[in-house]
Amino acid sequence: MGEYRMRAVWATGAAAWLVVVAAVGWLEYADGRFGPREPEGPERFTTDRVGPQIELLAWPGFLVGAVGVAVVCGLATRGHARAVRIRSTLAAGATSGVLYGVYVSWLVQENPVKPWLIAEEAFRWGLMFIGPSAGVLTAAAVWTASGRGGGRVSFGGRLVLTAAGATAVLCLSGVYLLRQARVEGPQQNIDEVLWIGLTTGVPLVALCTGILVHMAAARALRPVEAIRQELEDIAGHPLDRRVPVPPTDDVIGRLARTTNDTLDRLEHASVRQRQFVADAAHELRSPLAALRAQLESALRHPEGVDWATVVEDAAADVVRLQALADDLLLLASMDGTRTRDRVREDVDLAALAEDLVREHQHLPEAADLKLTCESGARAYVSGDARQLERLLRNVLGNACRHADSTVTVTVATGDGTAVLEVVDDGPGIPPADRHRVFDRFTRLDESRSRAAGGAGLGLPIAREIATRHGGTLTVGRSERGARLVTTLPVCDAGPLATKAGDGPGGVTGGAGGAGATGGVGVPGGAAPGR
Repeated sequence: MGEYRMRAVWATGAAAWLVVVAAVGWLEYADGRFGPREPEGPERFTTDRVGPQIELLAWPGFLVGAVGVAVVCGLATRGHARAVRIRSTLAAGATSGVLYGVYVSWLVQENPVKPWLIAEEAFRWGLMFIGPSAGVLTAAAVWTASGRGGGRVSFGGRLVLTAAGATAVLCLSGVYLLRQARVEGPQQNIDEVLWIGLTTGVPLVALCTGILVHMAAARALRPVEAIRQELEDIAGHPLDRRVPVPPTDDVIGRLARTTNDTLDRLEHASVRQRQFVADAAHELRSPLAALRAQLESALRHPEGVDWATVVEDAAADVVRLQALADDLLLLASMDGTRTRDRVREDVDLAALAEDLVREHQHLPEAADLKLTCESGARAYVSGDARQLERLLRNVLGNACRHADSTVTVTVATGDGTAVLEVVDDGPGIPPADRHRVFDRFTRLDESRSRAAGGAGLGLPIAREIATRHGGTLTVGRSERGARLVTTLPVCDAGPLATKAGDGPGGVTGGAGGAGATGGVGVPGGAAPGR
């Protein structure tokens, strides 16, 4: 919209200037067609060379010029709202009409005084001063009136109009007094008017202009006061209220819209935080209650208690609590920071997937599974290496927890993105739950057991990491089992991307298969669940 506004301003200003150029050029042409000037004498001073042309400019010439400028403004503001278009057109026509009327009045009065020179003076003054001033003033009027607010002029426009109008009226009054003093009295009267203007008129002009601008600013700033009062009331109430938005596209309107956007984010963050605290408390309550009951029961009835089993069960519960606390801390740290504020590096997604597949081949949860990693060319992505590893670890661990016999990891590149697919042959994810599995603390019916299904934070953490790296994590269609698709933008890894030996490769293994553990590992990582 700003481009349309400046286009209208430039087009209207140029049209107002060209009308003056055409008028004075016509007068100069008519003067030349009239013939050579008479020599010094009575005939020279009485011959009307361009009187008919000046009469045409006086009526209806100046009005035709103003209508032409208004038409140009209307055509140039076609990208604006209807109210703005009408307002800008009227401002262009009125401003140019007043200016043309004043200029033509000067021609009408000067022509009888020096008819042999009026065309030349009109041409010279028109090109040097009258045309440029008409263009600038008309363009300024269009700029003031062409804000996007349909019903009101912008804050800056109201100040400009008030200051310009007040100054113009007061200056015109002073000019009128000087003219009357020259016509009705001697030179002494003119001197008195000049001194009165210097000692009284100038201070009065400044005072009146300041008062009018202050009144206009106070009226224009009423929406700011309304925003302030609403924010003051919101401070002690829920965040579901919003500040009023004025119908203008000036700084005040943008301030109101930005404030409401901020309140939207704050409300969303507040609701999410309350839900997160409630879910975390609920998740922590059950293992703590079970651990407490187990220990208290052993202490009250120590006879016949297998303390090794009690300690082992208690340690398992503590490990689960530690994993859950680590996940909660990770989510809290990701909610409060930005990925671009951290150190970024080029990470080979294919190599990372191969390392994690080798590592999971030796984990108890994948003892009876066949894990396969298929990767083509190297897939370099830019980001936090530990977070990207956590993403792959959570997605792969989730697949291993629910697979029946096989898990397949595929890494491919294309169209500037790296695609990581993890497919298992387990029960799969119903279409209705494919979005819900990424909500925090969500477990599907097949894995509601906290001991088997995890805390429901693995996939939400993985999706949060993918989003923070400019990618996505979705559940794709699969004939059997679940298919999790991670898409990340690739980066230019320089010579590493074409290093010898980085051709297609893969890692395949089963339970107890040989292979070196290549993963770096993230301490405290909890097994994800869905």
